[in-house]
Amino acid sequence: MCTLTYLPLGNQEFLLTTNRDESPTRAHASFPEYLYFENKNIIFPKDPKAGGTWVATSDNGITVCLLNGADKPHEHKPPYRISRGIVLLEAIECIKPDEFFRNYDFKGIEPFTMVVLFHDPELKVVQFRWNGQETSIENLPHDKPHIWASHQLYTPDAIENRKKWFSNWLNDNKQFTTQNIIDFHKNAGSGDLSNDMVMDRGEVKTVSITSIASQIGSLSISYENLIDNTHQEVCLSQHVNQEFSNNVL
Repeated sequence: MCTLTYLPLGNQEFLLTTNRDESPTRAHASFPEYLYFENKNIIFPKDPKAGGTWVATSDNGITVCLLNGADKPHEHKPPYRISRGIVLLEAIECIKPDEFFRNYDFKGIEPFTMVVLFHDPELKVVQFRWNGQETSIENLPHDKPHIWASHQLYTPDAIENRKKWFSNWLNDNKQFTTQNIIDFHKNAGSGDLSNDMVMDRGEVKTVSITSIASQIGSLSISYENLIDNTHQEVCLSQHVNQEFSNNVL
């Protein structure tokens, strides 16, 4: 939930890839988890502590990713009314997520950034932020690459470095694939373990990389657990019948 990239593939297709930076002692997320809600099949890695997630996608074309914090660092002041990962699942259940963000009561929820992709009818890339006091919504061009990093974990200089690494990677990679963007999320950096794409500060480190490929007739999600070195890849349509019948909201 701490570094995110978006790559347009043309024809309203895209790759969305995120590194999760978290305490290595936190219980491992379970993947894949499935939910069925109002004719939407939703897949995501589930955080066992709070029951929510930092990234999810559905077969009706909605994908949502969470980053810790808004546009500047905030003081952690628990208890909070509801987990941000639960808010994400509530958002993806909506037909029009932008309306959800305009109408939801965010009081008592820790600050966050959410990036939402959906079709209305063309592909939209929407950045939503809650800073603990007020919300902001920004529509971003869907035909250009984007990168985000958590203001809660990274200094302005570290965030700027990520943008430079991404720009250099884009100059060297004219064709986008799941594998080459995962390679970027694994290997980009300057040798500073505290701030490289795969970071390690002891109490916080990059624990997983999730990549979603949304293409016409195909929706897949790759999940790599960096703690136990396991990797899974699921094509949503292949699992709808066998998995979702027992996971109805």
